[in-house]
Amino acid sequence: MTAHSDVTVTVNHPAEKVRQAFATKEYWEFIAANLSPEPGTLAEFDGTTAVLFEILPKSILPEAAQAMISADLKLKRTVNLGGLEGEGSTYDYVGDVKGTPVDFNGEITLGESDGATTLSYANEAKVNIPFMGAALEPKVGEALEEIFSNEAKLTEQWITENL
Repeated sequence: MTAHSDVTVTVNHPAEKVRQAFATKEYWEFIAANLSPEPGTLAEFDGTTAVLFEILPKSILPEAAQAMISADLKLKRTVNLGGLEGEGSTYDYVGDVKGTPVDFNGEITLGESDGATTLSYANEAKVNIPFMGAALEPKVGEALEEIFSNEAKLTEQWITENL
């Protein structure tokens, strides 16, 4: 089974600046280094794809899942930026939590209103654990909401300091 969740975050800068940040290697290095308490890394950036290796504390999981995980989560996230042209542009991402049966992906729509940028995420999370997966998938959705909210704050900070 797969759980769907929708998340909308706001970056208090115009969409043009957000697109400009997304096209910058330094931006993605900043996101990887600051999204979690333990710094991650930008593994690859070619202008249209960013591959990030991030560390997420296992404390973001429900207690039942924490009992099955012995260490913090290692996340590989690939952001495909190919659709960022024009108003209402969309792009997508895929994520894989290494060593766990958790995968997620989504499509992000970038819009602008009153000089601020909205990022609307349509997420899908799948947890392949018999009998528990369906109960854990909404928790993954909640964790994604927290991640994307934090990422929006970091995006705002990076644009303010660099563009």
